[in-house]
Amino acid sequence: MRLDQLVRRNLSQHRVSSGLTAMNVALGALLVSVVLLLRSATAGAFLQPSRGYSLVVGAPGSRLELVLNTIFQLGQSPALLAFDVFSELERHPSTQLAVPYAVGDTFRGFRVVGTTEAFFDPRFPYPKAESPRAKLASGRPLRSNPEALRAALAALVAPAAARHDATPAEAANEAVVGAAVAAALDVRVGDRIEPTHGIEGGGIAHRERQLWEVVGVLERTQTPVDDLVLINLDSFYRIGDHAGGVVPETNQPGISAVVLFPKPGVHKALLLSQLAKRTTLQVADIDAEVRALLALVGNVDRVFFAIAVLVVLVGARRRTVFGILIGEAGLLSALGGAVGIAAGHLVVALSAGAVERSAGFRPPALVLLPEEALAYVLVVVAGALGGLLPAVQAYRTDVAARLAKGP
Repeated sequence: MRLDQLVRRNLSQHRVSSGLTAMNVALGALLVSVVLLLRSATAGAFLQPSRGYSLVVGAPGSRLELVLNTIFQLGQSPALLAFDVFSELERHPSTQLAVPYAVGDTFRGFRVVGTTEAFFDPRFPYPKAESPRAKLASGRPLRSNPEALRAALAALVAPAAARHDATPAEAANEAVVGAAVAAALDVRVGDRIEPTHGIEGGGIAHRERQLWEVVGVLERTQTPVDDLVLINLDSFYRIGDHAGGVVPETNQPGISAVVLFPKPGVHKALLLSQLAKRTTLQVADIDAEVRALLALVGNVDRVFFAIAVLVVLVGARRRTVFGILIGEAGLLSALGGAVGIAAGHLVVALSAGAVERSAGFRPPALVLLPEEALAYVLVVVAGALGGLLPAVQAYRTDVAARLAKGP
């Protein structure tokens, strides 16, 4: 009787144990597949959107938290940075571009960011374009009013009536929305929107009703920029509920963060060195923080991957079935591995929505990664090697003769 016939006959005689073995291998392969898919999605969600950025400056605290909040729109803004720091960085000789971020509001679930025309500068990485107008699919960039901004900042801690009296009559509330916002909410140029206070849940309506005219829709970028509602910075500070937006220690106007683009050459190192010495702020190298995060995630992935390999090895070594052959172990491993990888993709597909809501990115469930193909080969090889010792034992006990006799 040929070896393949022996394998098939032994499998048919031990359907239950063979099924359990294949199931164990499938569980290991499922874990490997899910880990690889999530790792790939995580790397793509954080590496690509962070390309082109350089530094972010904010209040003292966690550098990683500052990067996640500013660049990826995740979590709460750690604290307030003195607005004077933004003005200083804007004039710094090593600065090429400084973009202010003032957060604290949402529009129907999408984060609102108060900023200036600097956001539409060609040096800002997303949307990538050679002119401010080219960054928009329709409309134009928003316009901030420097005079109105100065008036709003000067009156930030004053009563609401005083602030309104100081606002120039020509000051307008303008908004530009990201591509995802426009698509999800059917927002178009000319529409009027009303943001709400707070970034958790649906937000709370402002005590004083204010509307913003949508003057532009950004081109799609496949980054968190698509999920932003941008408003001119002076209008952000005119919101009555933002009257408490001051740095507690100094009672001076505050801002959430400044995205900083140094001039080429040594200027990034100079800015990092100078700003790192100041205790009233923190500076984060965006690329370094993202890579540190992915390294941490990678360490966790390796632990799960090792556990999955152990599951495969233990499942493939059917010690309870005397006379297992390498071919049988390999066949079970191939079957279990294929089922496990398919199940892994199914798990990712079913959980993709929940992952997107909680982490901000959607893992691709229909993409077979090269790492998965390699993992499948390793699963089959590991399974076959797992049956090596039992196969030797089977050879010594003349298992072929026993199988030939039948039950």
